Amino acid sequence: MIDYHPEDIAKWAKGLWHGEPPKRITGFSIDTRTISENEVFVAIKDTRDGHNFIENAKKSGASCSLVERVDDQIGMPQLVVSDSLESFQQIAQSVRDHFKGKVVGVTGSSGKTSTKDMLSILLGKGDTLSTRGNLNNHLGIPLTLVQIDSAQHKWAVIEAGINQVGEMQGHSRMISPNLVVISSIGPSHLEGLGSVENVAKEKALLFRESKNLEKAIFPEDCMKYECFAEWVNEGKRCTILKKGEPKQEPSFNEAFYDFWTETNNTGRSVTIRLWRHRSPVFSISMPPMSDGIASNMALSIVTAYEMGVTDQEISERLPQYRPSALRGKRLQGRGRTYYLDCYNANPSSMLDSLNFFSREFAHQPKMFVLGGMEELGENERILHAQLGASQKLGAKDLVLLIGEKARWMAEGYLDAGAQIDQLIPLQSIEDARPIVDDFEGALLFKGSRANQLEQLIPTWAVDHLPEEDLVEC
Repeated sequence: MIDYHPEDIAKWAKGLWHGEPPKRITGFSIDTRTISENEVFVAIKDTRDGHNFIENAKKSGASCSLVERVDDQIGMPQLVVSDSLESFQQIAQSVRDHFKGKVVGVTGSSGKTSTKDMLSILLGKGDTLSTRGNLNNHLGIPLTLVQIDSAQHKWAVIEAGINQVGEMQGHSRMISPNLVVISSIGPSHLEGLGSVENVAKEKALLFRESKNLEKAIFPEDCMKYECFAEWVNEGKRCTILKKGEPKQEPSFNEAFYDFWTETNNTGRSVTIRLWRHRSPVFSISMPPMSDGIASNMALSIVTAYEMGVTDQEISERLPQYRPSALRGKRLQGRGRTYYLDCYNANPSSMLDSLNFFSREFAHQPKMFVLGGMEELGENERILHAQLGASQKLGAKDLVLLIGEKARWMAEGYLDAGAQIDQLIPLQSIEDARPIVDDFEGALLFKGSRANQLEQLIPTWAVDHLPEEDLVEC
């Protein structure tokens, strides 16, 4: 268990103790419902004012509170600061600065969570602190960083997500990553970021703004954006991941990967092969996966190599990876297969999931249960239609389009040759339920979180999901 010294906390937060400092501080919380004994309750003004819940925090065992205004009616130590959130972030940054192990920052338009999860497994669960779930924003990052225990952890893998211009600079300052992994760049959160070019600029700030950076690792597709190309052309340390078998020895800043699906007596598997500069070829077989997951896996392996993980350790640890509840989880039973990938969605992740599902279940009837994609800005209708236009349906395939934005995909599906009776526009999840329940075959659930498509999963299937996964989602 971590023990923080009250004087250190005050110094890092730039605050003053009101009353006697607590005898013990073991952690931090912003939620009185989950706070543990001897933790600091951080009273943040957000949608609700945390100062109204200090009494609840005390009753739940909090040793003190971090506040902007003192409440003399509450008999507990209070660390008074000018801005609770900013001070909490400063505390987190100080904890990270005192950590002597390596810190990896992971971001991307899609695939950052699976990349983070795979890399954490490769580094060793006991030795590695990693972001839980998707706690990757201005609150989640400091909540993760303050859990670093130098006595236990050799590594930290921190996920960084953004939806507004200007956010990543603060994330990079807190995380100060030694290595940065960019999973992908694509159209996501365009309402706040404006354009894909801005997405690339903001994501690149995670490595451009880090004072501790040793190397940035990203797919070759990132090179079409100026901020990435400049980084490479300036001779900055990086590894560019390229798809396909190399025709010659990879250079020091290149890594190549390829993968293919094989069928044998034991079933279907994917072989992934990786080539690096002056290194033996690495090869491993894994369960079938999408192109995006394969790329994320290759990025994770390359990063693990940079941190000293051996071939043997990778081969032993990587098969332990399992997608979290709604991020490419496959459930089978009662003559059906449910492919659950509905934690979130943007055009890149939608395309990856749709293509994989169509390929993997090519020889059986398929139902695509699709919700719309959120935060795509002024071109959202075009992006939905383009996605539909990229898909070819089989004769027995059906597409459920739930909600107005999903129905925009129908324009593209029709252009791609779909029959009108294969496309079923629906207003709500409840309208979809009887159709889903009656379908025999493979079913894909994909859409943004706002659609809550997981509500259509039957009870018997939900029972197969780990409870912690459902909580995270």
